[in-house]
Amino acid sequence: MAMTTNREQLELVKQRISEANQKSHFVIFKSVEHGKQATLRLITDYDSFQIIKKAHQDQAEMTIAQDIVPITDNLARWALAENAAATNPSDPEVLQELEICTNDVLRENRLRTNEL
Repeated sequence: MAMTTNREQLELVKQRISEANQKSHFVIFKSVEHGKQATLRLITDYDSFQIIKKAHQDQAEMTIAQDIVPITDNLARWALAENAAATNPSDPEVLQELEICTNDVLRENRLRTNEL
């Protein structure tokens, strides 16, 4: 189920992302669990990446795949999907939409996508 957003909503979200970006810029990072080959690419702000990396250093190797992610419509859609997933973490449709939006941002930034 794809989210429906209009131009005004996207512009408002992009403005909020831009404001957040002033405090801590967005990055795409990759995470590889120790002893496994699968790579997962995720989007977050730099400060959160540092916290996540420290908290999970025993379980996974995490590195920045792209520093400074451009603020685009796809990133705005990802932010909306991320917010929906935080609100409804057990809804499979919401989680699938987040995966799709994440891959859209990865593709836009010429990075390998996550397997759905």
